[in-house]
Amino acid sequence: MALKTKNKASHKRYIILIGILATFISLLIILSGIFKGLESKSIDWLFLKRGEIKPLAPIIIVAIDDESFKEMPERWTWPRNFYATLINNLKKWGAKAIAFDVIYSEPTTKNPKEDKLFADAVKNAGNVILGMGIFSDVTKSYEKIYPVFPINQLADNCFSMGLIHHVFDIDSHIRKSYMFLDYNKKRYFSLSLEILGAYYNLKKEDIKITYNELTWNILKIKLYRGNQIIINYAGGPKSFITIPFYKVYYGKGIDKNIFKDKIVLVGSTSELLHDVFLTPFSTPGVMMPGVEIHANVLNTIFSGKYLNQIGKIGLFLLLLAIGILTSFLIFNIKAWQGLIVIVFEIVFIVILSVILFVKENFIISFVNPIFTVLLCYLSISTYKVTVEEKEKRKIKNIFSKYVSKGVVDELLKNQEVKLGGEKRVVSVLFSDIRGFTSMSEKIKPEEVVSILNEYLSEMTDIIFTNKGTLDKFIGDAVMAVFGSPIFLKDHAQRAVKTAVLMIKKLDELNEKWEKQGKKTLKIGIGINSGEVIAGNMGSLKRMEYTVIGDNVNLASRLESMNKELGTEILISENTYKEVKDIVRVRKFENIKIRGKEESITVYEVLDIID
Repeated sequence: MALKTKNKASHKRYIILIGILATFISLLIILSGIFKGLESKSIDWLFLKRGEIKPLAPIIIVAIDDESFKEMPERWTWPRNFYATLINNLKKWGAKAIAFDVIYSEPTTKNPKEDKLFADAVKNAGNVILGMGIFSDVTKSYEKIYPVFPINQLADNCFSMGLIHHVFDIDSHIRKSYMFLDYNKKRYFSLSLEILGAYYNLKKEDIKITYNELTWNILKIKLYRGNQIIINYAGGPKSFITIPFYKVYYGKGIDKNIFKDKIVLVGSTSELLHDVFLTPFSTPGVMMPGVEIHANVLNTIFSGKYLNQIGKIGLFLLLLAIGILTSFLIFNIKAWQGLIVIVFEIVFIVILSVILFVKENFIISFVNPIFTVLLCYLSISTYKVTVEEKEKRKIKNIFSKYVSKGVVDELLKNQEVKLGGEKRVVSVLFSDIRGFTSMSEKIKPEEVVSILNEYLSEMTDIIFTNKGTLDKFIGDAVMAVFGSPIFLKDHAQRAVKTAVLMIKKLDELNEKWEKQGKKTLKIGIGINSGEVIAGNMGSLKRMEYTVIGDNVNLASRLESMNKELGTEILISENTYKEVKDIVRVRKFENIKIRGKEESITVYEVLDIID
């Protein structure tokens, strides 16, 4: 329930501030890395939603696979002259660049001539790129970092060497790859970059690097964190043309023209060699060979479809905007309505993330915005529930004295209340016992209290039954209001009906008291309808909900007029207009009322027409 109190504006400000504070808290939690795993999984989910795309890079993978283990002349590990034969064939068939996702760091022990044959083939081809690495040994006492290169025979004769490393995320998935690493004041570039240098015949001195971009003639590579690239995977394993090693070795069962002007990657695809890794497209039991990851890096650069990920400043601004928007969306609605808004907001965030990823290659991990939305909702809802419960208790305490429990519940459920004061159109009822003062002097105090309590209890029940508000008891007098704090369209009819029922109930009480030997009572009732000011009024120490105004005073004057006119129920012209179709009345014209300069017309209610 939205309670319209005088401090609603301050509540709104508090809610916006709470939303902003919750946003800052969410940002701190996010930056702590607690959701890093979920963020990565959300990116994987975006890849799956996008699905596989056709690779654009001219890549063919020559696979050291299980099938080749069976078909090659010798068992694994193969002699290095096998690789020489492979290179000679690929060069003869027109391969533009040949790269090995392997580090040949140790010389052959069986037959050193194999290394020479391999090196000669590498030299003669002139376009072979070999793998290298920079590794580290970490112990409790020290960390040793060292490079690993191919043996000198191979290193001296290859076109170039490139890093075979990729970046492992906290969940052991590979989503990024190094473009270069610095070691001992020297820069080493990735296998993929070296391959492109050979493919396009580029010179290393032309490379220009900023924090966000690596430029190499026609290549403009967007960098992530200064030296990495986010891999835009084309799909899962076998997304690229793959030919078994043995077929290239024998030169049989393949279209040799397929290799012309292509980049050929040679590497293991057999799980037996343990060169397989988790990627965004990985499913249980399915991992991607390292050589295919290099193919995806090359395809990302070749296609120019770089993935951009929102930075820390962008993330902060995005989350701040989401936090403020969420605060504005839910500050003035109920918690369950807010939950519906939040669900739609989350769905929108997810859909927007998918669209931006698929159409613009832009990554927004929807985990972070969703967490911010939920934290804002929970924070604001907690505040609202606390404030609303406080307001409900306040209203319950105020109105439980004036109206029935059912009316209080209805008031809390449906109505908007201004405790500070508002104009309302209502009907006001005053009733007073005739000659009560003189009667109370003639009987015992205990009997006075007994009769008065029974009378007031019955009158209060009738008022509550007709959804009236018991404004106050003034000695033996009763003041009731119909139409405030709960709006009643038929407030006049309810007031008149209450008056008639009060008279009838008093007749029953008098009959009972007369049989008991007690004194009987007579009352007069005055009712007027019109605009009043309603609100919680009084001093700082004591306040009561009541109504004030000329129309209240007129109702009181009408009650007093009953003595002069010998009537029981008098209503004003305003009230009569509202109830004329349901009552029988007697009209009194030119009645002079104390406090009124002009005479007025009043009506005695004789009965209600069924």
